Amino acid sequence: MKLKTSSPLLGLYTAFKELQKLGYKKVFVLSCDNPFIKFEVIEYIIKFCKGFDCCIPKWENNFLEPLFAIYPIDKAYETSLRNITQDLYKLTKIIGLDWKINYIPIQQKIKVIDSKLMSFKNINKPEDIKNLELTLVKNNKKKD
Repeated sequence: MKLKTSSPLLGLYTAFKELQKLGYKKVFVLSCDNPFIKFEVIEYIIKFCKGFDCCIPKWENNFLEPLFAIYPIDKAYETSLRNITQDLYKLTKIIGLDWKINYIPIQQKIKVIDSKLMSFKNINKPEDIKNLELTLVKNNKKKD
């Protein structure tokens, strides 16, 4: 398969394919640009994924966190392959319409565990580091 794009979907597809070969049933996908993920948030999502195909955090504005989610490997492999062959690279399109999904409300549930929601802070550009430094300095001043 020759691809014309770069997308996180390609990495996920590869992971789903290889994990399927190894016999795994589910995978917890995390983005590499979220350096402050709290282990308690991961534990919470795992705990509330029992009985569901997929667990994915959801913001109040209905935005999903597809790179902070649990996916069923077989189903995700199938949908990601189909999406790639159709040039559909939006990550939320991995989720099948027939999946049983637990949308975990970020502001209502995860914020209880991670009050500043640092688990969802992305570091992609130098400006992100500067903004994070300012936030950390501000938070430290509040503690004093």
